[in-house]
Amino acid sequence: MPASKSDEILKKLHRELASGKLGLPGSAFLTVRELSSSEKISLKTAFRIIRTLREENLIRREGRSYKILRVSPALSGVRRNNMLIGFVATCLESPFFAKLACHAEEMAHSAGASLIIASSNYDFETEKERLGMFVKQGVSGIMICPWAATEKEEAFYRTLSVPFVLLGRKLQTLSCDAVLVDNLKAGARMAHHLYGEGIREFAYIGQAGKLQDARLSGFRAGLMENSVPEKMLKCCFLDINSPQACRKTILALLKKRSGKRLGIFCYHDLFAVKVILCCAELSIKIPEEVSVAGFDDLPAAKEIFPPLTSVSYPVSEMARIAFETLYAKIRFGSSPEGGIARYVDSKCVFRESTVTKKPSKVHP
Repeated sequence: MPASKSDEILKKLHRELASGKLGLPGSAFLTVRELSSSEKISLKTAFRIIRTLREENLIRREGRSYKILRVSPALSGVRRNNMLIGFVATCLESPFFAKLACHAEEMAHSAGASLIIASSNYDFETEKERLGMFVKQGVSGIMICPWAATEKEEAFYRTLSVPFVLLGRKLQTLSCDAVLVDNLKAGARMAHHLYGEGIREFAYIGQAGKLQDARLSGFRAGLMENSVPEKMLKCCFLDINSPQACRKTILALLKKRSGKRLGIFCYHDLFAVKVILCCAELSIKIPEEVSVAGFDDLPAAKEIFPPLTSVSYPVSEMARIAFETLYAKIRFGSSPEGGIARYVDSKCVFRESTVTKKPSKVHP
């Protein structure tokens, strides 16, 4: 069989892996015999192709079968190719988005590509302008931390003429490739933790302007599973760019609490840190009177006193999967609307802001 036939099959498998047609990382891959039968090639040729995929770290052998490891070949050692990638963060002043952009830049450089970075500053119109600018500059693809909330806003992504991958959130009305944390599960875990600490009154502090908040939905579901009445959950939504308004709202929430211990779950650690500072201002004891938990496990979570309970997840892994997915879409021509949601694992890191006894380090 001509060598070009094997190359054609390899390219086909690359495209199908990139599009998710063959499954997500962790799924079973074709056996040598299945590949031989489906492509009508000899077992020897099928084995050679399988070996190549293993050398590219796309699959690995587990017993007598193979499992998918990643969606595109490893990028280390790739020669510079003048590929230009865009990255739109929600707010580069946020430690989370700054870290995510940094890891994305490292991945781009490892592939010999260049990365240009911009911020939407929590504003969809600004995000549209940044994305349009990237397209005009001739980017090959874009990684987007989306801020669109309405169906009309989400429809804008259909107009993009280059491949893109979303980070942190998937859209409600449009099927797109996305890399994200299972916020529903993480929120529910935090609800179970606070309930298990004896808390029966709860509050959630969310991000203003975010109409679909899976962290709140998961938190609410976790409380319902513990038969907590809806009236025992108070919600408020803050604009991180308005520090004085944030402080005023948090102080009002703390002053209106009953004599019972209050458990507060925050959309991210930055809000949680503000809550801890407001508690100190009002001489409220943490965690005896108010327990506070955040999300993202930023460095500040360990540095503030008391140390903050938070949800942790591998930001570098998010950036890697997002870049590999985008790179595969560009290089192998997979569909721009693959609609594959790839999740990274999260864990609750319990610290002194929610537990009175010595906390367990993590909870998967």
